Amino acid sequence: MPDETPPHALSPGATLVVVCHVCGEPLLAETATCNNCHRVFHLRTREDSDGRDCGRVWVNEQFLSLEFACDVCLGRGAEEPAVGHGH
Repeated sequence: MPDETPPHALSPGATLVVVCHVCGEPLLAETATCNNCHRVFHLRTREDSDGRDCGRVWVNEQFLSLEFACDVCLGRGAEEPAVGHGH
């Protein structure tokens, strides 16, 4: 009987670490999802909290909603090229 485990499955005991799309550091606390690229990034939810901001949030006055964008989509962050491309 062939192995039924899909190729993308984690092996037993493996740990999944989600990293910030902008800086590549682990996402441990305050995060947001970019409304443009739909990737997760660091974003402090309070001014007095510690941590980093790898994007911005603002109020969309037309729809009275919060808009989230990562620094890559805002043109502020340098996206790391894929291995073998520009290294």
